Amino acid sequence: MRNLKNILLSVVLMLMICMQPLQVQATDSWKPTPLPAVSVDTTFGDARYINPAWLTHKVTVSYKDKIWVTGMNAFQNIPVRLTNANGKIACTFLDTSVFSAFFSAINADLSVMTMQSNAPYFDNGAGSYIIQEGQTHYEAAPALIDWLSLQLSNLVFIGTCQDISLTLTPELLVLVSDSGDVITSSDFVVAGTCSTSYQTSGANRSNNIAVAASRLNNLVIMPGQVVSVSDTMLPRTSANGYKPAGVYLNGVHTTGMGGGVCQVSSTVYNAVMNAGLTVIERHPHSMPVSYLPKGQDAAIAAGYKDLKFRNDYTVPVVLQTKTSGKKLTVSVLVWDQSLAGRSYQLWSKQTGSLSANAYLTTYLNGKEVSTVFVGSSKYKPLRESGE
Repeated sequence: MRNLKNILLSVVLMLMICMQPLQVQATDSWKPTPLPAVSVDTTFGDARYINPAWLTHKVTVSYKDKIWVTGMNAFQNIPVRLTNANGKIACTFLDTSVFSAFFSAINADLSVMTMQSNAPYFDNGAGSYIIQEGQTHYEAAPALIDWLSLQLSNLVFIGTCQDISLTLTPELLVLVSDSGDVITSSDFVVAGTCSTSYQTSGANRSNNIAVAASRLNNLVIMPGQVVSVSDTMLPRTSANGYKPAGVYLNGVHTTGMGGGVCQVSSTVYNAVMNAGLTVIERHPHSMPVSYLPKGQDAAIAAGYKDLKFRNDYTVPVVLQTKTSGKKLTVSVLVWDQSLAGRSYQLWSKQTGSLSANAYLTTYLNGKEVSTVFVGSSKYKPLRESGE
């Protein structure tokens, strides 16, 4: 099965070849103002550098008989970084929350289109399997947010203003479990696990941990697939079930929507490292956390901090989460033939009162075979808002 990244790249190429610009507004008279520096931070609606005709176009997404449309005028206040690229403008979107909101609205409609599923993700014909059973629905793949950002950036670069359209095919959708479970054969074993406590958390923070964990429960990760934990948790909004709670923001402890989700991402980080998955993005918190040793946390913040990991095994793996008695447990199920006797352990050693180094030790049949340096983490002293 082709992995999602390759599929999305193929879609991008097909769309760039097949889409025809609509003659909504003549643009010949508009000329961009030269950038005053190598790069400029501004907004997508800055008509000095970006053709204002963009704001007359739209993005259309369709699935079966459903159609979703957003005018690109909704994008005009998105912050962007414009860079001079040999006379052309390279545009990088610095915030994709508007794109996320568009796909969240799509997913809200898709969520009511439930179906009974008995779909095998993996079956080798010899007793090894992963099967999804129960009520399910589809959602647009989280990577489509990046796809839309990339599509717009490419078209700005080549100087073409036009509508963008996309048909959601099965390859661009992910299956979400509403009820039921992911069933695995007994040779899928818990390769990595981690538990953290939130005994001292209030009702709102406890709610956010449960909501975020539920978004990751029974997640089947295909070979080569990259998971964005931030995207999978969905934007931290009240519409997605999140509430205000304590967060770290700009070097202080304060209150923000979705506070507590970083405990989920941190617990996931330890579990996937202990399972031998490949972590490709991880950030420490600005200040130490209480639920894990220094060097083993993983902060997320929409738009600029994420935990991303990849399944480099040759068969799917399953992520399971459980919240009970104010204890969060994340486990990763891996086919024992893929492990071939290997196991892993993430650990850390403090190098100062506010710093630590992390390491990953690999074992073969219970004997240590290697230890590698993972990275350093540095923290600031804990500060409360208003101090």
